[in-house]
Amino acid sequence: MYSKREILIVPDKFKGSATAAEVASSLEVAIRKIFIGRDRLHIETLPLADGGDGSTEVLLTALCGDAQIVDVETFDPLMRPIKAPMLIFERERVKYAFIEMAKCCGLTLLHRSEYNPERTTTYGLGVMIQKAAGMGATKIMMGIGGSATNDGGAGMLEAGIPQGITVQVACDVENPLLGPNGATMIYAPQKGADGAMLERLERRMECFAEQAEAKLREKGDEQRAANYRSIPGGGAAGGVGAALYGFYGAELVPGWRLFGDMFSLEEKIAKADAVITGEGRFDSQSLSGKLVGGVSQLCRKYKKRLTVVCGESALNEAVWHKHRISDVYALSEIEPDKEVSIRDAKMLLKGIKGRSQLLYAGCDEAGRGSLAGPVFAAAVILPEGFCHPLLNDSKQLSEQQRDELRPIIEREALAWSVAAVPAEEIDRINILNASIAGMQRALDGLKGVKGVPTVPEMILVDGNKFKKYKNIPHHCIVGGDGKIASIAAASILAKTHRDEFMRKIAKEFPMYGWDRNMAYPTAEHRKAIEKYGTTKYHRLSYKLLPDNDRLFF
Repeated sequence: MYSKREILIVPDKFKGSATAAEVASSLEVAIRKIFIGRDRLHIETLPLADGGDGSTEVLLTALCGDAQIVDVETFDPLMRPIKAPMLIFERERVKYAFIEMAKCCGLTLLHRSEYNPERTTTYGLGVMIQKAAGMGATKIMMGIGGSATNDGGAGMLEAGIPQGITVQVACDVENPLLGPNGATMIYAPQKGADGAMLERLERRMECFAEQAEAKLREKGDEQRAANYRSIPGGGAAGGVGAALYGFYGAELVPGWRLFGDMFSLEEKIAKADAVITGEGRFDSQSLSGKLVGGVSQLCRKYKKRLTVVCGESALNEAVWHKHRISDVYALSEIEPDKEVSIRDAKMLLKGIKGRSQLLYAGCDEAGRGSLAGPVFAAAVILPEGFCHPLLNDSKQLSEQQRDELRPIIEREALAWSVAAVPAEEIDRINILNASIAGMQRALDGLKGVKGVPTVPEMILVDGNKFKKYKNIPHHCIVGGDGKIASIAAASILAKTHRDEFMRKIAKEFPMYGWDRNMAYPTAEHRKAIEKYGTTKYHRLSYKLLPDNDRLFF
């Protein structure tokens, strides 16, 4: 019996394409399509956020109906009356409110022609905090990503500071309030500031910081006054982070950590066998305070395999390998047209391109460790939903089970092919290169119904080495023949076709017992080599005996 595999899917949104919940459910569909032993899979989805836009919906989904959305009358960044949603819920007899700043002060509320951080204000956020306290909330959680403002939180403070509340802020950046890495210089340009405006905004922020520090000292809060300009995250949301820290006593927490702690993310990762996370764009910021970076951190702690799925990746393999990320799948690899990739993200995440199944070719080889005979390789594309109770890594099956599965795979596959690399070529290019060459030749030979050549859109390879093939994205999966259905099918075809060949040539050279040992280095085979020497099928680059001088050439 095989133990149940625990897979945790914990993605962020794909901005402009799919919510975190849609990403999670689409990935679950894809996993159940291609993984073997689906009855032995337990998949848990935990869509999360890091405090930016969309966090309200993520939190509402995660709370499973134990929360209510309340529409609050407030003001947008240009002081126009609007209604903004606030989430109200209770935990352990404490009444919480979650406020997403983007809902009242967000850039998405403005037309591009209205972007102007000299005019926008956080007053509407202050109104929402007041109304949350008026509803009896004593703990306010806040996501401050996606703002259109750069007023240092002055508008929010103008609305008043309620008493008797504690504030936690989901903050996914570490920028300080001022300076070249501060609120203005880093974030104001995307909010509409040009070079001249940046200088004015920075001077205004410096003046406001001086006033804030003076007020805090008047209240006797010397520590917060001293840290006001330097607190990590103080520059978030145009300085709102610093204002919340200084005047509300807020705790600034990485957004992924805030939401993760609420829903036992660390405990779930600790018990998972594999973890999948992702977001729309995977870049250096992803690994610095955002959800993907937080999940990566926990996976390193518990030595868990982590896969990242994204719309596009801006990081090379060396960077993400440093963070112990096992693999990165980008939708741009299978749909290079960015507009189409964004539009069809949910379908692509499910493994569907256009109106058809995404064609995954599984590749594997057999015979790497043999002392004689070719290495055989296979490529298989299975139809959507293909499942067989015996399908598994060929090494885990009996000869009878492999022979039973072979005609089923060859009949039911959308396309399949087997190729062989002979011993003399193995000796010339080495077994690793021969194995890769065999798999690529199998891919060359893929044919579907009525012998029509078939080109895969994604290649899944057992092991950890492969070479680029026809600009088709490939992913190496260690132990893939026991995880991915198409790779398992390829391992069975490679093994059965090779065994058939070895039984055939065993009739030519019966003294080696190849019909029994398949030319692997058994005692029987080595003794025969010592007695009879080598044949045209032996791999002379291998150490055929402990002392190669005793061979007869």
